[in-house]
Amino acid sequence: MEFLDPSLLHKYEHNQCTPEEYERVLEWFSTPEGREYLDAAIMRELESEEPASLMPSSQAADLYQRILDTTGQEQLQHRRNRRFTGLKVAAMISGAILLAYGGWMFTGRQRSTIFHTAYGEVRTVVLPDQSVVTLNGNSTLRYAGTWDGDSQREVWVEGEAFFSIKPSAVPRSFLVHTASDMNVEVLGTSFNLVDRHGRMQVVLNSGKVRLHSSKTPEETVIMQPGDLVEYKEQVRIKVKKHANPQQYSSWKTNNLQFENVSFAELAQLLEDTYGVKVEIKDTSLLHQEFTGTIPGQQIDMLLSGLSQLFHLKVNHVGNSVIIEKQN
Repeated sequence: MEFLDPSLLHKYEHNQCTPEEYERVLEWFSTPEGREYLDAAIMRELESEEPASLMPSSQAADLYQRILDTTGQEQLQHRRNRRFTGLKVAAMISGAILLAYGGWMFTGRQRSTIFHTAYGEVRTVVLPDQSVVTLNGNSTLRYAGTWDGDSQREVWVEGEAFFSIKPSAVPRSFLVHTASDMNVEVLGTSFNLVDRHGRMQVVLNSGKVRLHSSKTPEETVIMQPGDLVEYKEQVRIKVKKHANPQQYSSWKTNNLQFENVSFAELAQLLEDTYGVKVEIKDTSLLHQEFTGTIPGQQIDMLLSGLSQLFHLKVNHVGNSVIIEKQN
């Protein structure tokens, strides 16, 4: 029997695979051993007493049917029809079923391409229309299809990315979806986008973009170069102001420019981008603001620059960073 590395299945389930690793998992799902594994995993979840997660019944049933159709689980479908009511199936969309659904999404008619950067990594991606996306550390970019003909250009982003959009020869909008349910619609422009912790921020370098909410389409903002717009999901606060765009995209050139930034904001940036746990010993530093430029290619270089520029004691051991005032 052909087995697959369990750690690779774990990465697949948590959407952490590289495109090459996704291919390996999906190829294994097409083998008899992979189908047997998928069959058993789904049956275990269906037979459990507690549903793993809930969604509207019509959506769940449709999702389940597509999984069956695209994984060739005819025998499983027969047993499901015989042993379970539609309501229970609709209620029990589990991690294993979502695994299969991920396979359906990846191998469907419009193949998805996914890029994910490690902590501290900066990566440049050229899209099918020759637009360029630069991903900051701990960020994900996904797009579907080849964008042939007049198909819409759409990408999904989590984390931080800088976009340089190539104008289309034919009228085609470019749409960026975020986890915060705010969409960025552009027609040839460049901008920096951050989407983390329920906070979405866009800084426009050139061109024009339209922001609108998936939940409230009437909530629309037209941005001009130099505009900064920020949405905070929890309280739906919208902030719009004029900013220096280069400051917010300086990470692309391995520098970090700060202007009136608090140490609390810096600590969050370090954790999000470099994957460290930051502890600020002196709480009076949390709200203290600072301005300056620090090399940001490697975290140790960044911390050294931070220490020298602001006369701080910075201790970096393993995954922990401790910042305190010098005596």
